[in-house]
Amino acid sequence: MDPVAVIRTLWHHKLIVLPVLLVTALAAVYVYSFAPRSYEAKATYAIVNPKIPTAAELEKNPELNSLNSDNPYLRSADSSLIAQVVGTRLNDDTTGDALLRDGLSTDFTVQRPPASFLIEISASSESKDKAVATVKALGTRLEKDLFAIQSINGANERFLYTSLMVAAPDNATEQFSSRLRSLIVVLVAGVVLTFGAVSIARGLESSRSRARSAAPAGEPNTKSRRRQEKNRDVDQPPLGHDLEELTIQDVLKPADADPFFTTNGPLSESLRTRNGGKSPIKETSA
Repeated sequence: MDPVAVIRTLWHHKLIVLPVLLVTALAAVYVYSFAPRSYEAKATYAIVNPKIPTAAELEKNPELNSLNSDNPYLRSADSSLIAQVVGTRLNDDTTGDALLRDGLSTDFTVQRPPASFLIEISASSESKDKAVATVKALGTRLEKDLFAIQSINGANERFLYTSLMVAAPDNATEQFSSRLRSLIVVLVAGVVLTFGAVSIARGLESSRSRARSAAPAGEPNTKSRRRQEKNRDVDQPPLGHDLEELTIQDVLKPADADPFFTTNGPLSESLRTRNGGKSPIKETSA
């Protein structure tokens, strides 16, 4: 598509393009300035290994031998299994239902970097305070889930993994990407509306052009022919009778009121009938 041709077409239909562009610009300014904001709060937790009593500690303090050390995650060959389980529980639908009951945001994500004991929690909301409160609620739920999945066999707290907050959700930052997405949607809609309006205008213009080009071969010619016939009727003197209604008396002795026969004289003098024997032959000359 030729850019110059596009610009010329848009300028040709400027009475349609300019209002659409003006409305699009106003909508873009409104969306960027007054549309709802989106704030995001983040927190990072580390899963800390339990402090298992050493042989020296057990010999020095025999009471440690009586403690329940049946933590199923201590027997796992993958030390990051506990972080995977906690992250899966936080991403469960029940977590979103609990947040909804508490009036918090359900737009949250729980991520875990590969092969690490870190869990990253983030929440987005139209309010800073709501985003921070959501992350804190998720952190509290993380600690409860971490304790519940390890103490299933009644293991002592000394043999449980614990959580350590690495980055606290002290503040929520505005997500400009949300405003940019809304702005892009408005601009794209304005461009589509502009080209759609121009296409409709061009279609109407083409229809009118075809109608004007087809007019001389159609109805206007018929009208002109009727006008010409009317003018010929006015110029020619009216006939007294139709030819189909003429009788021999009208031909031989035209009436005085018949202008045609009065002007050209009676035809009885120019009619001659010759009898050649079997059948009469009539010759008529005017």
